[in-house]
Amino acid sequence: MPAAFVLTVITLAPLLYSLFVSFTNWTLTVPGSEKVFVGTANYSGIVFNPSFWRAVQVTLLFGVSSTGLELVLGVILAIMLNQEFIGRGVVRALVLIPLVITPAVIGMFWRLLYDDQQGVLNYFLLSLGFPRLHWLDRGLALPSLVLTDVWQWTPFLILIVLAGLQAMDNDTLAAARIDGANARQIFRYLTLPHLLPYLLVGVFFRLLDAMKEFDKIYLLTQGGPGNETTTVSVFAFDTGFRVFQIGRTSAIAWIVAFVSLVVSLPLLWAMHGRLTKEAAQS
Repeated sequence: MPAAFVLTVITLAPLLYSLFVSFTNWTLTVPGSEKVFVGTANYSGIVFNPSFWRAVQVTLLFGVSSTGLELVLGVILAIMLNQEFIGRGVVRALVLIPLVITPAVIGMFWRLLYDDQQGVLNYFLLSLGFPRLHWLDRGLALPSLVLTDVWQWTPFLILIVLAGLQAMDNDTLAAARIDGANARQIFRYLTLPHLLPYLLVGVFFRLLDAMKEFDKIYLLTQGGPGNETTTVSVFAFDTGFRVFQIGRTSAIAWIVAFVSLVVSLPLLWAMHGRLTKEAAQS
């Protein structure tokens, strides 16, 4: 009970306070500004703001692209790491290194890699005879952010899928091979159905995390060039800490929470249906 009380105070109280602030016109740049109740004016102003919907579009594009690539690469690499080979433990440990690096450090690290003049990526391109690329300029900025996110979070999917592969029944796989099933058939009819709950969990967490990504995006592009990489998190930051409209920023946060809930519901339903089916079969 004491722990539950502390958690309630430090989570529920700020949450309710931010909900109250979202209905006010609180602006930090106005001396003596008070939290005057304005009803749903903040929400309507955001909903009818084209810049906000552009940020939502960028957020969804970034989240779906990065999560999709991480899912495919995670499955492929997990299957490879599940095989027996010399040094497998060392390789598994090295693959997980990006997970333990602070996002701010990753942003600074990849900014050096993307540097137009002295970046390592352009060095290799020039060495191979390709032209220099401006990785963080218009047209390439968002794909570059996706590449950075895939590098950081693919190990998360590898870890989840690898756990699922380790939990598979080897006797069932051996029986399938004896019956003449090839590798493709085993993956299609045995491995993939078994991994589906693990994949749903991984996609659920990664998609929600990508929806609120801020650190790497701000350090790499600050939402630019223009608004090409301005996600909802960056849009909220600019509204709160550049324009100092705290009331409107709180409203953005609540809208994002609602959108995240809507996006996560299909995944939650799929997970629930899968777990219910497995429980009924067992």
